[in-house]
Amino acid sequence: MRKFALIAAVLSLAACDRSKPELEKTLAQVQAISAEKDSLLKDVMQTSQFIADVNTQLASVKSKTPGKPVVGKPGEMESNLTPSQQRDAIRAKIKELTDRLNESESRLSASRNRVKELTANNAAMAKQLAAYDSTIAAFRTIMGNQKAEIASLTEQINALQAENTSLKADKATLTTEKTQLTEQKTALTTERNTVYYIIGNKEELLAKKVIDQVGGLIGIGKSQVPARDLNAADFTSIDKTKVSEIAFPKADKAYRIITRQDVGALETAPDRSGRIKGGLKIKDAEKFWAASKFLILLEQ
Repeated sequence: MRKFALIAAVLSLAACDRSKPELEKTLAQVQAISAEKDSLLKDVMQTSQFIADVNTQLASVKSKTPGKPVVGKPGEMESNLTPSQQRDAIRAKIKELTDRLNESESRLSASRNRVKELTANNAAMAKQLAAYDSTIAAFRTIMGNQKAEIASLTEQINALQAENTSLKADKATLTTEKTQLTEQKTALTTERNTVYYIIGNKEELLAKKVIDQVGGLIGIGKSQVPARDLNAADFTSIDKTKVSEIAFPKADKAYRIITRQDVGALETAPDRSGRIKGGLKIKDAEKFWAASKFLILLEQ
């Protein structure tokens, strides 16, 4: 309605002393001014909406767990991206927004010059130019505020980027610590579950210094006992949680345990002389190996 009222007023003002061509020229000038103003107003409104969208997206990124993909609502920008990717997208949009504002400012100045040319030597249109200048001043104020908002958005993006870098460093440190702890746990578990056994006759075991002979009289009646210092390299290592049977090298021979294992944890107990035939079958590993992780089986 304002546009039509403006046109009517200008036509009425010029009707007394101007010819039809001049009236048509005036009408064209008024329409051109109105079109310029409408175009700039549209730019300002679009830019304001764009800033609002960026603010909404930035708030969304702040609230999400770093590095965790999310599913956004319809209409959200890059809602299927990670927060890091969203920050990059927002940064690109802020650059686009800055470029748009710079372009709008250039158009603002060019538009003002064009309107000034349109109204040259026209007293009636000069009043419209003054009104248009007022509109331009308002647009410049809005654009100044928009630039300040863009600067604030950029600072927030940089702060989020710094925070993300710090979180990544913390995550890397925690991952390293977790890996080290896992390795230590694995090593401790392996050490705890590893046990050792050796099977042989008296001469073999004496030669390897795995057993000693004690007691007796004049070389007669000596007993065989484990040596004080046992070397794991002389034994066969096994995982007690995985190995429950140990085969004897000689099926026709009996063997006696001379270390401190609990024979009550065997499926078949030794005979009265402490001898075992047919192999060793363990039914309770924890109980059997509790007293010693070294098992010595002496051929009888």
